[in-house]
Amino acid sequence: MAGLPHFSNSVASRNNYEPVYLNQFEVIINPPAGIPLAAQRFKGEGILAQGIKSLSGLAVDIAPSATIDQNYKFATRRYAGGEPSTTDMTVSMEFEVNLNPESNSMEVYKILRQWSDLIYNPLTGAMGLKKDYVGSMVISIFNKRGDVFRRVSIPSCFPSEAIPAMDLDYEQASNYSISLSWICDYWTDTFL
Repeated sequence: MAGLPHFSNSVASRNNYEPVYLNQFEVIINPPAGIPLAAQRFKGEGILAQGIKSLSGLAVDIAPSATIDQNYKFATRRYAGGEPSTTDMTVSMEFEVNLNPESNSMEVYKILRQWSDLIYNPLTGAMGLKKDYVGSMVISIFNKRGDVFRRVSIPSCFPSEAIPAMDLDYEQASNYSISLSWICDYWTDTFL
């Protein structure tokens, strides 16, 4: 008869494994060179990195688009499809926006707006070339001590949608945040 689970039966317990905490991550975003404020560093990090509240869509594992079935009498053989379902990735981030009291500027908003304007500027009608609006990012996931166990490097990314409207409301005292999606053409996924 099998006994009940015990501490000594658990590999994770005996070896002091740590959980993977979903709040132990860092994102470094490198906007295109045409955005001067983005080049400023604040204690080693860009202002965009300090404004990130959450990240989703880190779906680096891509499956085939569909399976292929073959039949022989009553037996079915199934195969992975002949092409991937996609070869890019869309990452979504939420940024908290603060106001710099010295310059009276929403710096996170300003950088994201300038980046979006490099793609299409609604005030002038100018449209940019990809070489001018593509940036890069590195997403590092680490343990509580700061040891990185997974790093996703994305050398080609850009905002894929307009910055959401700033909805004002006299009856809400909530802070302003921006949710934005990024097109990521390709990436490297390094994990231990």
